[in-house]
Amino acid sequence: MDYSKVDKDGNKLTSIVEPANQNYQAGYHAHWLKDPEYYEPTAEDIKCELQLQALSAVEPLKWEIDLGWFKKEIKAYEDKWVPYLRREGVVNNRTGLCVVGLPGDNPWDSLSMPEAMKRTGRSLTELDFNEPTELYHDLKSLQPLLDYWNPIGRTIIVNSGAGGWFPPHKDHPYLTRNTFRVCAFVSNNVTHDAFEWHMDGRTWPIKAGGVYYIDTRKTHRTHSWKDNSLHLVMNIPKTWENVMKLMSATLNY
Repeated sequence: MDYSKVDKDGNKLTSIVEPANQNYQAGYHAHWLKDPEYYEPTAEDIKCELQLQALSAVEPLKWEIDLGWFKKEIKAYEDKWVPYLRREGVVNNRTGLCVVGLPGDNPWDSLSMPEAMKRTGRSLTELDFNEPTELYHDLKSLQPLLDYWNPIGRTIIVNSGAGGWFPPHKDHPYLTRNTFRVCAFVSNNVTHDAFEWHMDGRTWPIKAGGVYYIDTRKTHRTHSWKDNSLHLVMNIPKTWENVMKLMSATLNY
């Protein structure tokens, strides 16, 4: 079977989006020329970003996910995982589920931003995704973490199988980004022998069940050596209050 065109069950992929366009995605100067006001940081942008610089690129937080509990809850969705951002002619063993999406979304909708924009036909930001799906409510094991930030933006679970990868990239590297990222690693196959998170020139140690602030503005990539490398990706609204809540949740204080 050609897994660059069909899913694991042989069904034709309907979520394929266009190849990444480096000239557009890295066209920071052109974007600024087109809309200077949009890329002009506010005073709150600047103070938030300055405060976030006090944290490590991968900063451990106080939560530890009960993996046994989570595994029991996610089992109800074992046949619901959908391909994550598949591109024509590219084989990439990764799937996902949506925890917080667009109004009316199911857990199998709105995994990636390109897919969601293609489906809706409009430009979106991470904060347009503000409605918890049924998965949000079913994952009681994640409630203390999810509810701490409520409301939150686009939140997904990525399931990276053996050979699954994300290429080197940056997420929202502007000072004017409207969210920052908190990630929880919710399976046992996320340590060095199974999964690699490489960022800022080094491979970072990941603890199974661990929760981290990750400065995804910096270039990062991932690769899985085993199946079921699961991580939750949360977009937290970048407000001064949330930055203070983040500072208060660091494991190393």
